[in-house]
Amino acid sequence: MTTDSLAEAPDAGGSRRLASLRLRLALAVPLLTSGVVLIFEWSLGGADPIRESLARMAWLVLLLSVALLLLIEALLLRPLRRLAEGGEAMAAAPATAPLEDVTGLGGELGRVGRALAQVSGLWRQQESEARELRRELAQQRQLLQQAHVALEANQRELASLARVDPLTGIANRLVFEESLRREFKRAQRLRGLLAVAVLDLDQFKQFNLAHGAAAGDAALKRVAGLLSDRFKRDTDLVARLGGEEFVALLPGFGMAEAQGVLETLREDLRALRLPDGQGDLTLSIGLAAASPAHPYLSAQALLQAADEALYIAKHTGRDRLSLAA
Repeated sequence: MTTDSLAEAPDAGGSRRLASLRLRLALAVPLLTSGVVLIFEWSLGGADPIRESLARMAWLVLLLSVALLLLIEALLLRPLRRLAEGGEAMAAAPATAPLEDVTGLGGELGRVGRALAQVSGLWRQQESEARELRRELAQQRQLLQQAHVALEANQRELASLARVDPLTGIANRLVFEESLRREFKRAQRLRGLLAVAVLDLDQFKQFNLAHGAAAGDAALKRVAGLLSDRFKRDTDLVARLGGEEFVALLPGFGMAEAQGVLETLREDLRALRLPDGQGDLTLSIGLAAASPAHPYLSAQALLQAADEALYIAKHTGRDRLSLAA
């Protein structure tokens, strides 16, 4: 037997088996359909209605059988026939023929393979891009955290600077006003004592003109340091209101106690020698004190009384302490 006859034998057998399957289905489907219809009619009314409607049942069996055979042909037999034809073509092709020449089946497989390769390549590329994006996001998140930490540090520094006089390093007007309101309410609630002293360097503008702005700044720093040294209690507060004007907030001090401390301060300032022999400085001070026997309506009224006392000290010869009425 030749090679061609060996190839043709299985192909012919495949076609015969397909034809035999079609024949068996053509016989079996009407029988099965008839059985189903008979069972259905029997369930509806028994044997008598079946005998009366044989013609109708025959037409129903015929129509259902044809419909089922067409459905089987479309869904089962045609795909089987195409597979059989493809197998026959592959068996009939020469052994050296490329796979693409066999009824286009190899070409289809090649295109499918290339499509799968493209999809795989795109997937790998997208996975690589996703990894890169995750890495960049991690870097951006780290940079954002660092920026957030730096921003918080800057905010704390700015908040601190906003409450400190940049030249002298002591508290500024904002801190003093907050502390004055707080301590005034505390003194009212506890019926305690609270003294406020406003201090102003005498003829400081002439001092600046004579010795220069740098010497004036140095003098302000020395005065601020002296005030900080003399008022060391946890409740004491010294602040620079602006220019050459300072203030001391003394909770728990009445007029007499504050007057004694401030007179000592004036003497200390006169004894304070500025660098390079740049002369002496003197202070004019206005003092007001709130007590149960001498109350004030508000913290602002207490500060205004100290300002008015300072005005009197300035206009009665300077270098002196004046008490509020």
